Amino acid sequence: MARRSICTADIMRPLRGDSTALVVLLGCVTALGPLSTDMYLPSLPAMADIFAVDAAAVQLTLSAFLAGFAVTQLIYGPVSDRYGRRPTLLFGIALFSLASIGCALAGSIEWLIFWRFLQALGACAGVVLGRAIARDLFEGAQAAKALSLMAMTLGLTPAVAPILGGYLQSWFGWQANFLAMAAAGVALGLCVLLLLAESNQHRNPAATRIGPMLRNFASLIGHARYRGYVGCVAFSYGGMFAFISGSSFTLRSVFGVGETTFGYCFALIVFGYLGGGMAGARLTTRMGVDRMLGLGTASCALGGIVMAVLQTYAWANDLAWHWLSMIAPMMLFTFGLGLTMPQGQAGALQPFPKMAGSAASLMGFAQMTTGAVVGIFVGHALNETALPLSYTIAAMGTATFLSYLLIIRRTAVTD
Repeated sequence: MARRSICTADIMRPLRGDSTALVVLLGCVTALGPLSTDMYLPSLPAMADIFAVDAAAVQLTLSAFLAGFAVTQLIYGPVSDRYGRRPTLLFGIALFSLASIGCALAGSIEWLIFWRFLQALGACAGVVLGRAIARDLFEGAQAAKALSLMAMTLGLTPAVAPILGGYLQSWFGWQANFLAMAAAGVALGLCVLLLLAESNQHRNPAATRIGPMLRNFASLIGHARYRGYVGCVAFSYGGMFAFISGSSFTLRSVFGVGETTFGYCFALIVFGYLGGGMAGARLTTRMGVDRMLGLGTASCALGGIVMAVLQTYAWANDLAWHWLSMIAPMMLFTFGLGLTMPQGQAGALQPFPKMAGSAASLMGFAQMTTGAVVGIFVGHALNETALPLSYTIAAMGTATFLSYLLIIRRTAVTD
């Protein structure tokens, strides 16, 4: 008797659309972004020494990543609206894994920047499509709750990645971090291949045509509340990315923090983010998206302002304070971030069920562009004090809160 060949369909066991395991998988998919930025943070000062460049040049490996991330988000969403989420996601994960190997083999800072750009082209598929799949499967407050649970899963990555990255840097050098990213990409790709079913039930054959794509983006930009939610997401992420870009240099030069200790410092601020995500998951269905967003944006602003005041006082009085004087206010900021990101994303995507991919793409473009610009600014502004980083985070937190006050609350009254 002829032996039947085994194909993917024979071994595929899709997760149920309402299962917690599916939400966790989507959280892992979106974690490709923070994995790519956070794992090698402890290596940044050492890489500056190895490649004989300054902090601003090494920081370009972060900003180049965000630039690639921003541009490609405008593509993945419409492509997934037309061809489906699953094949588009698998392509992105494969590209991420190959580019991670390229990063590990880079022999100069220029080649590393190039491979980081390609790595971003793959990693951003996870962020765009993870959100779009959640929008496909959930509605309203349930969507915000799912995104909050995804945020909690996502939050484990920046908690663990810098610690692991610090040890990999100490034991094997900076290349080991990128090889670990490649291995994570391969494992995640297999999970998506075997466990994730297609969720896009409203495929749009015209989604990738330039005219309809631009009309979709114009429609989104013309929606006042969409702009408000995107502003909350983009500015809060800008504050977080300012910390990602400058914290390893600032904590080392100002507070004397080493590579492995830095990982634990970073884990502390992630606990703040996880706390915000947990609060959002438990309270959003009771309090509503906008009220939770108000609490989150206020927390971002307060954390940034407190940090700026503390570091200004220390600098003005020539005080050598403990690194907790920076980390504790940042925990307050990231608590607000854990509330703001899921609520802002859910609020932005909810009105657009037939172009959720495009809405997620444009939101991600704004988010990553803001992060890239802030990262470049911080890289050039860093000095031997904590003031540039603190002031930037305070500015981003304040802008987040103003986006809520001036747009979300005002349109809620007039709608």
